[in-house]
Amino acid sequence: MGLQIDGIIFSLQKHGGISVYFRELLNGLDRWAEPYVLTLESPAVQDTSGLSSRADAILARPARRLERIRRCRPAPGVSLFHSSYYRLPADKRLPSVVTVHDFIHERFRHGWSRRAHMMQKHAAIKAAQAVICISNATRDDLLDWVGETPGQQIHVIHNGVSDVFRPLPPSAPARPYLLFVGERAGYKNFSLVLSALARLPDLELHCVGGGPLRADELDAASPEVRARVKHLGYVTDEALNVHYNRAACLAYPSAYEGFGIPVLEAMRAGCPVVSLDCKAVREVGGDALTVAEEASAEALVRAITSTLDVNRRATVVQAGHRTAARFGWQATHRQTLEVYRSLGMGSAPIPSRGGRAEPKEAR
Repeated sequence: MGLQIDGIIFSLQKHGGISVYFRELLNGLDRWAEPYVLTLESPAVQDTSGLSSRADAILARPARRLERIRRCRPAPGVSLFHSSYYRLPADKRLPSVVTVHDFIHERFRHGWSRRAHMMQKHAAIKAAQAVICISNATRDDLLDWVGETPGQQIHVIHNGVSDVFRPLPPSAPARPYLLFVGERAGYKNFSLVLSALARLPDLELHCVGGGPLRADELDAASPEVRARVKHLGYVTDEALNVHYNRAACLAYPSAYEGFGIPVLEAMRAGCPVVSLDCKAVREVGGDALTVAEEASAEALVRAITSTLDVNRRATVVQAGHRTAARFGWQATHRQTLEVYRSLGMGSAPIPSRGGRAEPKEAR
């Protein structure tokens, strides 16, 4: 009997950390030949390429009205359920696993959307036999916002980082730039980076992902600063690796994260990371981070400037390589498989690190 992965996240977004997480999880299940079925609600899912190397593992079916908030229909013959975004199985007897990524909605959203999200998410968490948190910081938030559920297992299993991200031969950009990756919502402190940029006239700011720049995001910036801001759109991991290699640093001044995958990507590529004192980012980046002492443009400028010093930069880059080496998708796959095993899925031994059965790191 196998596992059902509810692929609802792939109907909700084309990019994002949760999509990366489940693509990598499917990759690991494929490499270890674990039995599973990925259910996709069409026609919302337009592109299934890259989701699984096993075509027979995908069950595409028509989406029902309000599919996102309905209980997920079970696939035939499965014994364990894992939703990619907080859905409950229609069969209440089916054991379930929930991965909790963050508590952004609880902390920063308002109104009806916040209430609806919390109702569905917290119900899925409380009904699960096992909960996976992607960081200790997220586990602490889970206990604060949802509390403990009797008899439930709670596991902290960190995200990994792809081996696509790596140092490349030196190649200087036409003009030095800061790199900003991902969403630019309020708690991400994008406006703080713009304020710092006004005090760093020799640098540009290159943004990847997060949707096109909106006029209101740049309203407070002078025309001179706006002229130094470039949006690169969504790029492949290979192209993003080039940007990490060429950037002066990754500016990552988020006030809150559940994990922070770009931090590890940058460190693996040899790019210094400048952050604020964010609990999850500290957990991931450790001593390899350059942390601004406060959430101000002046403090951010000092932190960025320190990464430009040749000697200090070399030390920070080396520390980043050591930090990133502690995280990998292989470990995420292995520990997640242990959770599945604890709930009765399968009986084959879990491959041990370094053993002959160990698959190569997924890219």
